[in-house]
Amino acid sequence: MSRLRTAERGVGLVEVLVATVLVSIGLLTLASLQALSLKRSTSAALRTEAVGQSYDLLDRMRANRAQAIGGLYNLAFANAPTGSTLASADLSAWKAALDASLPEGDGQVLVEAQVVTITVRWRDTGVADDAEPAVVNLRTQL
Repeated sequence: MSRLRTAERGVGLVEVLVATVLVSIGLLTLASLQALSLKRSTSAALRTEAVGQSYDLLDRMRANRAQAIGGLYNLAFANAPTGSTLASADLSAWKAALDASLPEGDGQVLVEAQVVTITVRWRDTGVADDAEPAVVNLRTQL
């Protein structure tokens, strides 16, 4: 009987070590999943903000339909609106909101034959600096 106990000596320590390693691997996996989830939820929040800003401008354009159809809302990326029309004021407010709410946020508007295309782009957080910007397109009829 004493011979059997001598052979089993140290087995408990090995079991504890194996259990510790397995628990550590599990906890590290959970931590990496949590970090990935946080990054994805931030990206989704930015996309939701971009969609909201697009619909805000669309509502402004529908309230000022004559100028929108007339092409006064047309604006390219990186351009600042000029003039003193309501369309210019709407575009200035929209560009300022994009800049404030999205990292490197910018927008573009194109109206052709009463069909408006609003494009919002920004640098998504958690991706490489040289990665393509994230983009949301909204295309609808006025």
